[in-house]
Amino acid sequence: MKKYLSYLIVFLLITSCNESLKSKTNKNDTDIENFSMEEMPNKNTKYDTIYTVNSTDNIKLIYELKTKLEKADFTFEERKNRGGFSYNNCEENSVKLIRGNGIREYFARSKKPEKGTKDFYPDFIILVYEFPTNAIAKQNYEILNKALNSGGRFCNGKSPEKLVFNRNEVFYLGTRAEMFRTYTEKYGEIIKNYR
Repeated sequence: MKKYLSYLIVFLLITSCNESLKSKTNKNDTDIENFSMEEMPNKNTKYDTIYTVNSTDNIKLIYELKTKLEKADFTFEERKNRGGFSYNNCEENSVKLIRGNGIREYFARSKKPEKGTKDFYPDFIILVYEFPTNAIAKQNYEILNKALNSGGRFCNGKSPEKLVFNRNEVFYLGTRAEMFRTYTEKYGEIIKNYR
Protein backbone atom coordinates (compact mmCIF):
# COMPACT_ATOMS: atom_id res chain seq x y z
CA MET A 1 0.00 0.00 0.00
CA LYS A 2 2.80 2.42 0.88
CA LYS A 3 4.43 1.61 -2.42
CA TYR A 4 1.27 2.58 -4.38
CA LEU A 5 0.85 5.74 -2.34
CA SER A 6 4.42 6.85 -3.08
CA TYR A 7 3.87 6.10 -6.83
CA LEU A 8 0.72 8.20 -6.73
CA ILE A 9 2.53 11.13 -5.09
CA VAL A 10 5.37 10.99 -7.63
CA PHE A 11 2.85 10.80 -10.49
CA LEU A 12 0.96 13.85 -9.17
CA LEU A 13 4.17 15.84 -8.76
CA ILE A 14 5.30 15.08 -12.29
CA THR A 15 1.97 16.00 -13.86
CA SER A 16 1.65 19.20 -11.82
CA CYS A 17 5.17 20.30 -12.80
CA ASN A 18 4.34 19.55 -16.42
CA GLU A 19 1.20 21.72 -16.26
CA SER A 20 3.17 24.52 -14.59
CA LEU A 21 5.78 24.46 -17.38
CA LYS A 22 3.06 24.49 -20.05
CA SER A 23 1.34 27.52 -18.52
CA LYS A 24 4.64 29.42 -18.24
CA THR A 25 5.47 28.67 -21.87
CA ASN A 26 2.05 29.85 -23.07
CA LYS A 27 2.30 33.03 -21.00
CA ASN A 28 5.68 33.97 -22.48
CA ASP A 29 4.39 33.39 -26.00
CA THR A 30 1.62 35.97 -25.59
CA ASP A 31 3.29 38.62 -23.42
CA ILE A 32 5.58 41.34 -24.71
CA GLU A 33 8.75 41.40 -22.67
CA ASN A 34 9.58 44.69 -20.98
CA PHE A 35 13.25 45.24 -20.36
CA SER A 36 14.77 47.30 -17.59
CA MET A 37 17.33 50.04 -18.03
CA GLU A 38 20.08 47.60 -17.03
CA GLU A 39 19.02 45.16 -19.76
CA MET A 40 19.21 47.77 -22.53
CA PRO A 41 20.69 47.45 -25.06
CA ASN A 42 20.87 43.72 -25.66
CA LYS A 43 21.56 41.45 -28.63
CA ASN A 44 17.98 41.86 -29.95
CA THR A 45 17.76 45.64 -29.51
CA LYS A 46 16.65 47.55 -32.61
CA TYR A 47 18.26 50.92 -33.36
CA ASP A 48 16.20 53.70 -34.97
CA THR A 49 17.80 56.98 -36.04
CA ILE A 50 15.91 60.27 -35.97
CA TYR A 51 17.59 62.97 -38.06
CA THR A 52 17.47 66.66 -37.17
CA VAL A 53 18.08 69.68 -39.42
CA ASN A 54 19.36 73.14 -38.56
CA SER A 55 17.26 76.17 -39.43
CA THR A 56 18.83 79.56 -38.81
CA ASP A 57 15.65 81.42 -37.83
CA ASN A 58 14.66 79.24 -34.87
CA ILE A 59 16.09 81.21 -31.94
CA LYS A 60 13.31 83.64 -31.01
CA LEU A 61 11.80 81.23 -28.45
CA ILE A 62 15.22 80.61 -26.87
CA TYR A 63 15.88 84.36 -26.53
CA GLU A 64 12.51 84.80 -24.86
CA LEU A 65 13.27 81.90 -22.51
CA LYS A 66 16.71 83.34 -21.74
CA THR A 67 15.11 86.67 -20.78
CA LYS A 68 12.64 84.94 -18.44
CA LEU A 69 15.40 82.88 -16.83
CA GLU A 70 17.68 85.89 -16.32
CA LYS A 71 14.80 87.78 -14.65
CA ALA A 72 14.46 84.78 -12.31
CA ASP A 73 18.21 85.02 -11.42
CA PHE A 74 19.38 82.15 -13.61
CA THR A 75 22.40 82.01 -15.87
CA PHE A 76 21.63 80.60 -19.31
CA GLU A 77 24.28 79.52 -21.76
CA GLU A 78 24.57 77.46 -24.89
CA ARG A 79 26.84 74.45 -24.61
CA LYS A 80 28.96 72.91 -27.31
CA ASN A 81 27.09 70.21 -29.19
CA ARG A 82 28.36 66.84 -27.98
CA GLY A 83 26.93 65.00 -30.96
CA GLY A 84 23.89 62.79 -30.84
CA PHE A 85 21.72 61.67 -27.98
CA SER A 86 19.68 58.52 -27.45
CA TYR A 87 16.60 57.29 -25.62
CA ASN A 88 15.81 53.69 -24.68
CA ASN A 89 12.36 52.25 -25.24
CA CYS A 90 12.18 49.26 -22.88
CA GLU A 91 8.77 48.17 -24.15
CA GLU A 92 9.86 47.94 -27.80
CA ASN A 93 13.45 46.85 -27.03
CA SER A 94 14.71 49.72 -29.16
CA VAL A 95 17.05 52.68 -28.90
CA LYS A 96 16.10 55.97 -30.54
CA LEU A 97 19.27 57.73 -31.75
CA ILE A 98 19.13 61.50 -32.38
CA ARG A 99 21.58 62.66 -35.07
CA GLY A 100 22.07 65.60 -37.42
CA ASN A 101 23.06 69.25 -37.26
CA GLY A 102 19.77 70.44 -35.73
CA ILE A 103 20.69 69.70 -32.10
CA ARG A 104 21.37 72.50 -29.61
CA GLU A 105 22.11 72.22 -25.90
CA TYR A 106 21.60 74.86 -23.19
CA PHE A 107 22.35 74.93 -19.48
CA ALA A 108 20.44 77.00 -16.91
CA ARG A 109 21.65 77.46 -13.31
CA SER A 110 20.21 79.56 -10.53
CA LYS A 111 22.37 82.20 -8.87
CA LYS A 112 20.46 81.61 -5.62
CA PRO A 113 20.29 78.37 -3.65
CA GLU A 114 17.03 76.44 -3.44
CA LYS A 115 14.73 77.68 -0.66
CA GLY A 116 15.56 76.06 2.65
CA THR A 117 19.09 75.05 1.59
CA LYS A 118 22.47 76.75 1.70
CA ASP A 119 24.28 75.22 -1.24
CA PHE A 120 21.83 73.45 -3.57
CA TYR A 121 21.57 75.56 -6.71
CA PRO A 122 18.80 74.53 -9.12
CA ASP A 123 19.99 73.71 -12.60
CA PHE A 124 18.71 71.95 -15.70
CA ILE A 125 19.58 71.31 -19.31
CA ILE A 126 17.52 71.94 -22.42
CA LEU A 127 18.16 69.95 -25.57
CA VAL A 128 16.54 71.29 -28.72
CA TYR A 129 15.90 69.02 -31.70
CA GLU A 130 14.91 70.84 -34.91
CA PHE A 131 12.99 69.23 -37.76
CA PRO A 132 11.99 70.39 -41.25
CA THR A 133 8.25 70.67 -40.50
CA ASN A 134 5.81 70.87 -37.58
CA ALA A 135 4.31 67.50 -38.58
CA ILE A 136 7.69 65.75 -38.49
CA ALA A 137 8.45 67.39 -35.12
CA LYS A 138 5.13 66.16 -33.68
CA GLN A 139 5.72 62.64 -35.02
CA ASN A 140 9.22 62.50 -33.52
CA TYR A 141 7.93 64.01 -30.26
CA GLU A 142 5.48 61.11 -29.96
CA ILE A 143 8.21 58.54 -30.66
CA LEU A 144 10.60 60.10 -28.12
CA ASN A 145 7.89 60.66 -25.51
CA LYS A 146 6.86 57.00 -25.76
CA ALA A 147 10.49 55.97 -25.23
CA LEU A 148 10.98 58.42 -22.36
CA ASN A 149 7.87 57.10 -20.58
CA SER A 150 8.56 53.41 -21.23
CA GLY A 151 9.44 51.09 -18.38
CA GLY A 152 7.45 53.15 -15.90
CA ARG A 153 9.52 56.27 -16.75
CA PHE A 154 12.68 54.50 -15.55
CA CYS A 155 14.01 53.14 -18.85
CA ASN A 156 16.28 56.18 -19.33
CA GLY A 157 17.26 56.70 -15.71
CA LYS A 158 15.50 58.12 -12.69
CA SER A 159 16.24 61.81 -13.07
CA PRO A 160 13.32 64.20 -13.65
CA GLU A 161 12.73 64.72 -17.37
CA LYS A 162 10.18 66.53 -19.49
CA LEU A 163 9.64 66.48 -23.24
CA VAL A 164 7.60 69.14 -25.07
CA PHE A 165 7.34 70.37 -28.62
CA ASN A 166 6.65 73.73 -30.15
CA ARG A 167 6.24 74.15 -33.90
CA ASN A 168 9.10 72.31 -35.62
CA GLU A 169 11.22 71.74 -32.49
CA VAL A 170 11.21 69.12 -29.75
CA PHE A 171 12.59 70.20 -26.35
CA TYR A 172 14.02 67.86 -23.73
CA LEU A 173 14.39 69.31 -20.23
CA GLY A 174 16.28 67.35 -17.61
CA THR A 175 17.69 67.96 -14.15
CA ARG A 176 19.78 65.99 -11.70
CA ALA A 177 17.53 66.08 -8.63
CA GLU A 178 13.86 65.52 -7.90
CA MET A 179 13.79 68.73 -5.87
CA PHE A 180 14.40 70.69 -9.11
CA ARG A 181 11.56 69.06 -11.08
CA THR A 182 9.39 72.16 -10.63
CA TYR A 183 11.82 74.14 -12.82
CA THR A 184 11.74 71.68 -15.72
CA GLU A 185 7.95 71.53 -15.45
CA LYS A 186 7.57 75.32 -15.29
CA TYR A 187 9.91 76.16 -18.16
CA GLY A 188 8.69 73.18 -20.19
CA GLU A 189 5.18 74.61 -20.04
CA ILE A 190 6.48 78.06 -21.06
CA ILE A 191 8.17 76.50 -24.10
CA LYS A 192 5.12 74.41 -25.01
CA ASN A 193 2.74 77.39 -24.82
CA TYR A 194 4.99 79.91 -26.56
CA ARG A 195 3.41 81.51 -29.68
